[in-house]
Amino acid sequence: MKRKQWMACLLGGCMIFSMGLTANAQSEEEKVKLTVMWQFDSATDTHWKADCLQEAADALGYELEVESVDDATYKTKIRVMLQANELPDVFYTWGGSYSTPFLDAGMLYPLEDALEESGYELLDVYAQPDEDGHLYALPTNPLETYAVFYNKDVFETIGMEVPETWEELLAVVDACKENGIGAIALGNKDRWEGDLFYNMMVLREDADAFKNAVEGDGAFTDDAFLTAAEKVQELVELEAFHKGYMQAGPNECIELLRAGLVAMYPTGSWNVATFEGDENIGCAVFPGTGAEDPYLSCCGNAADAGICVSVSEKSEYAAKFAVEYTKLLSDHTTEEGERPCYATKIESKDVTEVRQTYNENFAKLEKTQLWWYTYLDTEIGEPMRDLSHKQFAGQIDAKEFTEQLQEIIKGE
Repeated sequence: MKRKQWMACLLGGCMIFSMGLTANAQSEEEKVKLTVMWQFDSATDTHWKADCLQEAADALGYELEVESVDDATYKTKIRVMLQANELPDVFYTWGGSYSTPFLDAGMLYPLEDALEESGYELLDVYAQPDEDGHLYALPTNPLETYAVFYNKDVFETIGMEVPETWEELLAVVDACKENGIGAIALGNKDRWEGDLFYNMMVLREDADAFKNAVEGDGAFTDDAFLTAAEKVQELVELEAFHKGYMQAGPNECIELLRAGLVAMYPTGSWNVATFEGDENIGCAVFPGTGAEDPYLSCCGNAADAGICVSVSEKSEYAAKFAVEYTKLLSDHTTEEGERPCYATKIESKDVTEVRQTYNENFAKLEKTQLWWYTYLDTEIGEPMRDLSHKQFAGQIDAKEFTEQLQEIIKGE
């Protein structure tokens, strides 16, 4: 179905019409009021994400009605609001396949005109238009990669270094078991952390394996996928992941690492800000568990993830807000050592050891790949994550896992 921004479409039995009104339709004397819904976690997100909402509203003379929702609830709620034609003026998207229903319904408003009018320069890596040529999201985070956060005291206790190879990782697992400590934290309650872990394991075997399998030059039963699945199976059988990992979420993993109850927590770099105040937490790259060099491959988030605007009579106002908000957020976080999303002359303040190490590692990366779920349609991505959940629960062996993965993704 060809996407058109201004369209009428049938969705869930309701007729939705886009409204071609301009910002001039709003009375000059009436203050603009926008609704914003997003996912914000004070434990993992920088406070600037919240503070800049009001800062941007004040700069534009707007009023905001903000609703903050946890990740799991948000993902369902925003889709229900789409079905009911009750989208907020401004909301968040993870990009990729997650945005598809909103695009197909013609309910995302293009942002390139508001961006051009602002005079701000979005860095090229984020200025990635959709297939129809429009820009529908503005970044609230720099590109995020996979990393390993570790507890320094734990490694001192077990007398080992942070692992850089598969063999060293297995040795750390053994040493942690001997000391009654969990080796690897994994919050697999919502399936995505296990899914991302396996993506990374495949990437370490062969950086081109996923691309080849998707394009038909390979298959999801090939050696890279099978070997990675066998290694995950081995980690599960060795009880490498902390107790209760199948019912845990990211917040539990964070606290376990801080408390020294686990040695490592492999997850996204969005947690750099989380651990900046913890001198006992270090940052490293995911170990080279396969043939690939760790600096040649790393999972990153989507460049089209971020704040988007729904189609309504307030779209032009909301688009201006989205630009102002993301520019202010980029400037503030750049001052604190984060990489910018917009061109800026701002210089970073002194950065923490965790952020400095992460930035140094990021600068060494020569190849990145988005995690698979971002590439895939939801009707494929969700069954894939269900299969991943069975994998980390030890309910399916490696060979059967790859065979079912091939069937889910390729229908073969």
